[in-house]
Amino acid sequence: MVQPATVASHRALGLSRVEIWCNVCIHNAEISTDGLPDDFPIPDICLRYRCSKCGSKNLMSRPSVHEPRGHVTRKRDVS
Repeated sequence: MVQPATVASHRALGLSRVEIWCNVCIHNAEISTDGLPDDFPIPDICLRYRCSKCGSKNLMSRPSVHEPRGHVTRKRDVS
């Protein structure tokens, strides 16, 4: 079973914002992950919110596509 991304794994990529989308009216907002515990799953963040436009709790959350990604480098074996 694949484990969902967590706030810690999100931060390790240099990210600190999440998009929350309403599945009913397609309204969306970005929120900060500051203050959330490291082990909190990214998909579960939306469970804490309600759409400010239509009031729905039918939401989904994902990493922000507008936030610049951190730079992750890999060591290469040069032989």
